[in-house]
Amino acid sequence: MMSKALTHRIVEAAALLYGSSTSPMLVYAPDLTLLYANAAYERMTGRSAGDILGRHMFDAFPPGPGGDGANAKAVIADTVAQMQASDTPVIVPELQHDLSNDEGEFEDRFWSVVQWPVRGDGGLAAIIQQSEDITEKVRQRRLTDMVRKSAEAVSDLSFFSYDPDTDRFDRGAGVDAMFGFAADEAGPVAAPFFDRIVPEDLPAVYAELDRAFGLGPGTSASYDYRVAVPGSARLRYVRVRAGIARDPADGRIKLFGAFVDMTDIEEARARMQELSDRNAALVVESNHRIKNSLAIASAMLCCPMDASEDPAVKQALRAAATRIMAISDVHGELFGDTGVEWVDAGRLLERFVPSFARTVDGEGGSCRMTVRAQRTPLPSRYAVTMALMLNELLTNAVKYGMNSSGGCDVSVELCSGIESARLVVENAVRGRQFAQIISEGVGSELVQAFAAQLGGTITAGETAGTFRVEFTFPIPDEHEIAREADPHTAR
Repeated sequence: MMSKALTHRIVEAAALLYGSSTSPMLVYAPDLTLLYANAAYERMTGRSAGDILGRHMFDAFPPGPGGDGANAKAVIADTVAQMQASDTPVIVPELQHDLSNDEGEFEDRFWSVVQWPVRGDGGLAAIIQQSEDITEKVRQRRLTDMVRKSAEAVSDLSFFSYDPDTDRFDRGAGVDAMFGFAADEAGPVAAPFFDRIVPEDLPAVYAELDRAFGLGPGTSASYDYRVAVPGSARLRYVRVRAGIARDPADGRIKLFGAFVDMTDIEEARARMQELSDRNAALVVESNHRIKNSLAIASAMLCCPMDASEDPAVKQALRAAATRIMAISDVHGELFGDTGVEWVDAGRLLERFVPSFARTVDGEGGSCRMTVRAQRTPLPSRYAVTMALMLNELLTNAVKYGMNSSGGCDVSVELCSGIESARLVVENAVRGRQFAQIISEGVGSELVQAFAAQLGGTITAGETAGTFRVEFTFPIPDEHEIAREADPHTAR
């Protein structure tokens, strides 16, 4: 047992040497009594020197509930035994000894420790310990190892390396199976694998390899291609993600990477596309039949209209037939191809207004209709409602704006901002014609109903011989449409 005087001298020397050091330093006796700890050690462990000095090492820092504490005790005991017999420092690259936090819970802690002896009174007087907290380094290394192992498992042994100069192709067994080769059938080179790539895909593969090897180490390479396995009508779809690096084993520049079998995904995508095309064809056929049915219904109204002598009946039937044809025209414009959720209302009006004008001309009139429409994306059901409202407004414009020779001038304008759109219909007023034209009152009711459906407002008035109807309505965004479709998703 060393004397108090020797202990005092060792502590004084340690304070002089290590007091201002940024390295955590600890001095302890061979019986593991703690003698000195500098400020850096206090900061590292979160313990003050007054709390630990004079105490046994494993009383001051008790082991955690796991088995690593016993290992730490064994390492320290072995260190003391070595230093009893030798002056050689003992280095422990990684040692786990957990520490308790303020709540008394133990946290994983890892240390790199260097220890060397202090001689005095003819034997081992003390041990100096320099410690480094390497907890974050160990955690990062373990995380990296876990990710690497997971990647290897997920890749199903599909890692490879390729040397273009020798054609050497080292790979996992999963790669051979992907290309339809039995074990050891293809040999150590890549040529048999290139032979099974679909010829149309080879130029792109070679071009990517030339690019990557031309740029050298650190360059990423990625390419997809199809594989034709002899005797199988089923193509395999392969994706390669790799990079250029120098092989540490032989110093050669190679391509390192992994194969991903995309066959199931591509086949599922092809099936989805086939179903989508089939559904699109069904939609086109269905919409074609709907449009035909509406045309038949309009024609059926025209027959009694031609046979009737009552002007009121003829006017009512003509209005009903016109509305049905308007629905048919709008339906054809919106869904004539595949059916969409959002449409360009401006483009719709550019097609609908001339169509309406032709129906008026077909009845012996001569209408000049102009349309100025800004591109305005709207949900299809909003566009349908707006177009049906426009049909009523155009009907009224023709009705009240037609001159004695059956002609009229009508203008239509659609403009939009970020949150709202405005539809304007103007026509020249022919006052004397009002008394000659029968109004059945349904049109104005429909216009008000359509306006309410879109949440908009209507203003109308006459100025200097021109009658103007202005309809302003909000433009919904995608979130509002989703909430209307499923109120339960509203937040």
